[in-house]
Amino acid sequence: MSASLFAAMRAAWAEVRPRFEAYQLVLPGSPGFVCQPQACTAYCCHAYSVNLGDADVERFRRLEQLELADFLECDEDGKPLTLPMAQPFLLRREEGRCKFLGGHLGCTVYEGRPNACRLYPHFIVFWDGEAGRARTTPSKRAAASFDAAVLGNTYGFIPLLLGHVQCPGFTGDPVNEAEWHRLFSATYQLQYAAV
Repeated sequence: MSASLFAAMRAAWAEVRPRFEAYQLVLPGSPGFVCQPQACTAYCCHAYSVNLGDADVERFRRLEQLELADFLECDEDGKPLTLPMAQPFLLRREEGRCKFLGGHLGCTVYEGRPNACRLYPHFIVFWDGEAGRARTTPSKRAAASFDAAVLGNTYGFIPLLLGHVQCPGFTGDPVNEAEWHRLFSATYQLQYAAV
């Protein structure tokens, strides 16, 4: 059913790959993701600053019962810093890592963690063949391209499900097509629809 979609994804990945060297294309047959805490160095918690949107902040506040200054980057007056972005807040960092990274390299606020953390190690980019560039921002055209891909078709942009190569968790059984579609849809919802 999706053979032409996956062929289009492979062709688009050949164009995108040099720009996304930290990622690999995830298609049916790729190793599944299985968390490997014994092998994990919590690279993501050390390397990245995590952006949060209003929904992330509200969920974090409600589930972890913390004040904003306890989990967001703040100025000297204790007011949350905001960036001119769709997700304007930053999760607090201390000593070069996420404040909530535990000594055992596990998340100490797992239930309330931001969508970016729920999303990792997967990511979706859209290849715009007309412009010769990858797109990572929500748009009507990206949404239409995603909807077509869910049905096994291509339309406009080519969506690519990627996995971060620094994550040691890509050791599971090969992903079948049904599992791939579930992962693709869940990743899109977290990355684009939750913004």
